[in-house]
Amino acid sequence: RAGAGAPRQAHSYETLQVSAPRQHVLHVELNRPSKRNALNVAAWREILSCFEGIARDPECRAVVLSGAGKLFTAGEGPARGRGGTRGDPGGTRRGDAWPRGAGIDLMSFGQEVMPQGDDMARRAWNLRQTIHDFQESFTVLEKCPKPVIVAVHGACIGAGEQGMAGDAG
Repeated sequence: RAGAGAPRQAHSYETLQVSAPRQHVLHVELNRPSKRNALNVAAWREILSCFEGIARDPECRAVVLSGAGKLFTAGEGPARGRGGTRGDPGGTRRGDAWPRGAGIDLMSFGQEVMPQGDDMARRAWNLRQTIHDFQESFTVLEKCPKPVIVAVHGACIGAGEQGMAGDAG
């Protein structure tokens, strides 16, 4: 049994940090502050894996989901890697610009989402399955039998607002 503050899950994540700040409570933190917690392929997969594990964890009674750094998540921010602010995604006005590459990492998604091969029907089926798998990263939060409290701070944009924060955005 893990003590307070110690991670209870044996699996370590590249994009998430899991800790147990109190007995029966897990804290899942989006941990890509240099990218403003933008979602990439690894994050989508790890969210799914993490929350499936939490659902089976008999010691966990509640979950807090938060983001490391200045904001909860840049979500889909300027997905094409342009600088800009939330109200000015193209970056034509001066202001607190999103870092280059914030938002969804389209290069990694492109490789993942665009199925290869000559058979259009198979490519379409594989694309449908891939989209379903990414959507499952959000529905796993809804399906979690434990209460999930989303602690939004700063901005919560795009995929974060639509999927993780629900009505908070």
